[in-house]
Amino acid sequence: MIEEKHILCVDPEPVKLRIPALLNRRGIKVALTAISSQDALDQALREPGRWDLVLCEAGCFFDLAFDERLESIGDGLDASMVLVKPRDSQLSPAEGYRWGAADVVMVGDTDHLLMVCERELSNAVLRRRLRQLEQSGAMVAEATPRERRRDDGRGMVIPTITDLSKGRAEESEPQTEFVAETTVHEAGLPPDQLRIKSLIDDGGLTLEFQPIVPLKAPDQPRSQFEALVRLKDESGELMLPGDFLPTIVQAGWMGKIDLWIYRRALTILEELQRAGRTNAMLFVNLASETLRSSALIKAIGGFTAAARISPGSIVVELHRDAFMREPEGVEQLAELLRLGGHGLLLEDPGVGDCRFLERHGGLMTHIKLNRKITRGLVEGGIDQRALDHLVRCAHARDIRVIALAVESARLLPMLFTAGVDAIQGHFVSMPYQDLMYPAVQRIESESSFIDT
Repeated sequence: MIEEKHILCVDPEPVKLRIPALLNRRGIKVALTAISSQDALDQALREPGRWDLVLCEAGCFFDLAFDERLESIGDGLDASMVLVKPRDSQLSPAEGYRWGAADVVMVGDTDHLLMVCERELSNAVLRRRLRQLEQSGAMVAEATPRERRRDDGRGMVIPTITDLSKGRAEESEPQTEFVAETTVHEAGLPPDQLRIKSLIDDGGLTLEFQPIVPLKAPDQPRSQFEALVRLKDESGELMLPGDFLPTIVQAGWMGKIDLWIYRRALTILEELQRAGRTNAMLFVNLASETLRSSALIKAIGGFTAAARISPGSIVVELHRDAFMREPEGVEQLAELLRLGGHGLLLEDPGVGDCRFLERHGGLMTHIKLNRKITRGLVEGGIDQRALDHLVRCAHARDIRVIALAVESARLLPMLFTAGVDAIQGHFVSMPYQDLMYPAVQRIESESSFIDT
């Protein structure tokens, strides 16, 4: 029996689009509730967990102060919100995102609206499942847990990584078990390291997930995401990696951070696939510094082998310099990943790197074009023929090509012509602090695991 999805339609206009009938033809059974007054909206939002999707006429969003209502609900609303705008409206998807919308669709563009509805209904299921896993503590595997209470009263299981060594992480075998707490020694730390350490101790380490979207219809579709590490500062704002990772590298903590990220990503991937999202696939970054330690690489290999995930579900991203500075570590990691059918991605190749692919292509399954290339294509600094040649070199070695920092529609024909396989960036996925569009929930560390 097909589970019925509930769509809240704010303002009668979208009802005329025959959304329930059209979605039903696609095998999606929906019930649509139309409202147009503040009282009706307040009543509907008293049960935020009921809704799988919210369609809202753009003018009503502001007239009914929907933004204030969303703020009061917080993360209690699993449904994505899609704004429907009139043809003469200048509201862009980026502006809609700033108001909390997953997308903005023009009235009359039924095909686009159906595609967005189908996508966001699926995302609501995923978001709701992740919330249930977080609340139940099922995201923690092979842990020695201790229940704590968050400020909102929900029970949480707190996993942390034990100290990998009494000195620097790369000088001894890491422990792979998880424990509830570790001893903290802060004496002698410089101010910048002490601050970052304190933020991590307060549970500030955060994973967000950004989708990687196929540019062409794949033979075997996968739901692909990259895990992105963030750190909350004293005010709760998210710091980008460039604001805290250099300090972590200087302090010698990068191996511990990488293991936390990798283990956490694997746990989430396990739960997603166990819940039925068998095509889920995660891309996870590892620092070049981590590859200096054979022990850390073995730990990563052990985590991967023990994870209950399907072959090809995890891809490790490495910077180009790792292949030059730590060739033995790259080869060791590639071999361990290959045992499970998983992949290795080369970040930031140059358009003239065909020889580099000839030399190292046997180790990798993907490459990712960086912002310099995508921006250069738009601004004229990168020749289309050079990109075409690089993509042909990659495909000749069965290496898939992803383009990063895709922020303009002008890029799409250039990338499509070159044969790029997938794209990632704000044009297809605007980051959201509580949810990653399209709607993968943020996962936080909730505890310290750095023992200095």
